[in-house]
Amino acid sequence: MTSIIILIIILLLFLLSIPAIIFLIAYLAAKSRRKKQNLLLQEIGTPEYYAFVRYNMGNAQNEFFKIKAFQGSGMIYIEGDNIHFVDTLHQHPHTFPLHESSIKWEDINIVNGLLKWFSVQDEKAKYYFNIESGMFIFNLNSSKPTTRSVFETLLKYQTEIR
Repeated sequence: MTSIIILIIILLLFLLSIPAIIFLIAYLAAKSRRKKQNLLLQEIGTPEYYAFVRYNMGNAQNEFFKIKAFQGSGMIYIEGDNIHFVDTLHQHPHTFPLHESSIKWEDINIVNGLLKWFSVQDEKAKYYFNIESGMFIFNLNSSKPTTRSVFETLLKYQTEIR
């Protein structure tokens, strides 16, 4: 009888620890993300405008079978007459000339977790972006930009260039 009670107690402790483990992983991921974002900002300096984003390149946006809704994260920023994108791993940087690029609102993509997206395309590449927000519980900053506000800001810069 006592071995059954001990087994039940161990099982309950295990079940109660699962949410704690999930929150610990989320907290560590948010901390790591902020560190990577700060490193990107230090590398780039002080651009006119910037936002931290998640991205997909080209056809990856509409692929049905994938682990995550996005390929990675990085920073999109304005410098001069260009939109620059650099990812945290420095694998897929790209520069979009504002006067030659198309900036389009893509809206919600069901395949990508019901997230809102916009795209930036030039003759060489098409990237899809949404705002890097992380888990809301660890990002309580209400002044953070939205995907829509970043899209509108990029359009404003493009209109000023043309």
